[in-house]
Amino acid sequence: MLTSTSSSSLHHPILHSPLHSKTPTLTPPSLKFQPNPKPQLHLGTSILISKRCPNIVAMSKSPKVEEQKFSAEGLVTESLPNGMFRIRLDNADNIIGYISGKIRKSFIRILPGDRVKVEERSQSLVI
Repeated sequence: MLTSTSSSSLHHPILHSPLHSKTPTLTPPSLKFQPNPKPQLHLGTSILISKRCPNIVAMSKSPKVEEQKFSAEGLVTESLPNGMFRIRLDNADNIIGYISGKIRKSFIRILPGDRVKVEERSQSLVI
């Protein structure tokens, strides 16, 4: 877009400026081009390199050893909204649990008075 003034001089917008400037610019060493940067690995990760495209690297985490499941059996005492239940465990603790995805997909009904097995991973034990 060109704009003109009364002195008939043309002003070019910034979009029409040359792409490469003639003055050299300094770039920090961290921004310079590196042909093949090596990925940095963290503890507990493994690296997978694609055979079809060697420039694409996928990172995957190895399973944690401390990820153990806590399991207990109990009795459903009350049905709550949104697929949640109040459960009294065999050791007399009361907890609130919800239906897992596979049971929810299969439309299995759980009623008060049913015996259930409760599993909980250690990472979700937040108090």
